[in-house]
This record gives sequence, C-alpha cells and structure tokens, in this order.
Amino acid sequence: MDPSELAPTDRRQALRRRVGVAVGALAIVGVLLIALRPGPGSGAAQPATSTTTSVAAADPTTGESPSAAQSSTSSTSSSPTLPDYESTGEFETAKGSDRVRGSSGQLMTYEVEVEKGSGVSARVFAGAIDGTLRNPRGWTAGGHWRFQRVSAGQSDLTIRLATPKSVDAQCAAAGLNTHGYTSCRTGRYILINLDRWYLGVPQIRDLDLYRNYLINHEVGHALGKGHQSCPGKGETAPVMLQQTLGLDGCVANAWPRDTKGKLVTGPPTD
Repeated sequence: MDPSELAPTDRRQALRRRVGVAVGALAIVGVLLIALRPGPGSGAAQPATSTTTSVAAADPTTGESPSAAQSSTSSTSSSPTLPDYESTGEFETAKGSDRVRGSSGQLMTYEVEVEKGSGVSARVFAGAIDGTLRNPRGWTAGGHWRFQRVSAGQSDLTIRLATPKSVDAQCAAAGLNTHGYTSCRTGRYILINLDRWYLGVPQIRDLDLYRNYLINHEVGHALGKGHQSCPGKGETAPVMLQQTLGLDGCVANAWPRDTKGKLVTGPPTD
C-alpha cells in the first residue's frame, strides 16, 4: 500500500517507523566500523623507531677463517648498524696527547689514526683507546707497562681504525689473512677492522666489552703476548683468547686482570 493512501495519523506513524529503521541501520554500521578499525599492535604501520649503541674494539693476528666465529645467532647490544663508508687508504692522526698512564714499567707511546672516509672521528676513537689503556684492570696493572698517546712523531705503536679492505691489504703484506673480518698487529701497527668496531661479533652481546677486548688483545700482541685458550668451561676468557672467533666455552672478558687484580690466563696456543 502506498503511504499516500493512509490517513494523516497513519502516515505519521509509518514515517516514524521508517526513520527509526534508518537510524538503527546507521548505528549498526558505526559499531562495525569501530570494531574493524586497526588498533595498536594490530599490524598497522607504526611510527619508526631506532636505537643507537656505543662502541668497543677488534681481534686476532691469525689467518683463521671468520666462519669459525659464527658460534651463536644472538646479536650484539642495541642492534648496532654499519654506516656508509669508503676505503681510501689515507689516515688522519688524532691531535693532542694524553698524560702517561701507569705508575711504573716500560713506557709505550702510541699514535691513533682513523681512515679518511670511515665516518669516524679521530678524536672519538682516540678517546676510546685512551680509556681502555688507562683502565686499572688493563695492561698498566702490575707495574710492567706505562702508556702515553702522542700526536705525531716516531711512536712505539700506531693504532689504526681502518676499513676491511685496508686492514686486509696491510695485514696481507705481513703474511696475515684477515678475510675482511678480523684485525691484526703487524710490526708497530695495530689494524682494527671497522666492521668489527661497529658490529662486534655474535657471541659477545656487549659491544663496549668487545671493543675493550679488541684493543687489549691487539696491544697484548705488541707487548709480546701470544694467543691462549679457554682454561675451562664457564671460566673467564683470557684477553689473549681469540674471542672474535669464538669463546670455546669461556665467558667473554675484555681485561687482562680480574676485579681482584689477578691476571687471567689460559694454556698457550702459539
């Protein structure tokens, strides 16, 4: 029946019913839209976030393959990332000098250099080296060695942060194969692999710890120290253990001495 055939009262009632039906339909649509809207954690795009990390240092004077280092799938601390860099083969020396560190023993002077194009400040890298070498658990403990950074001239050591290509080239000249992965010490030069400085290694989650280890390991070679093995499962790793390639059951350690001042050692391997 057409509404126009109804009496005025009936037409008003019919109109109210139609309006009520329409309002109800709109309410149902609104409820459905709210229920279907993506919420937090639903897979909808979220604002991008990023984390940063601080840095530490690198490892060996051996030609072992880096594949031996893949003993764990865990990542280093704070998901570090590698910035863009280029290999130039040219180096910038950190300016200034540091006071003598250590109370007694033979004085070792060192310069700090960073490869141009690496994106790393020579001043910042020098600060990391200085901080490691003056630590009370470092090589100055025991009174056998003292260290001092100098800005230029004939130093006892030159510690370089270099791209993998440059590390490989200089280490290969001394008969060492670093595979684009490890670091080395050759003569008066210590070559720290830039990738390891930024990314660390899977088996050592703390990048600061790893960087301190890397510096102490390579400086240890310059002091005449050879490689050592893990003294036992669960024990503290000697700093001369090649921790870049694996821990062999030991616990990662960056320092020559423990918190009580005792030298951490293991059986010699070379």
